[in-house]
Amino acid sequence: MEEYFLHLWDDFDDVMGICRHVATVMAAELVAASAPVIAATSGALLAGAATLVLSHRHLLKLFLA
Repeated sequence: MEEYFLHLWDDFDDVMGICRHVATVMAAELVAASAPVIAATSGALLAGAATLVLSHRHLLKLFLA
């Protein structure tokens, strides 16, 4: 009877190891796939902010003077 539970526990441990591995790989793939999107979004926001500041330079001079 003890061998049966030991075998069952071993199988359960194998399944949990596989689940842990799959979760880790999926998280790594998600981070790797989202990095270019985050970089592009950051670049677009930075470009938009620079365009806004440069297009309203005359207003900026009024507030800073």
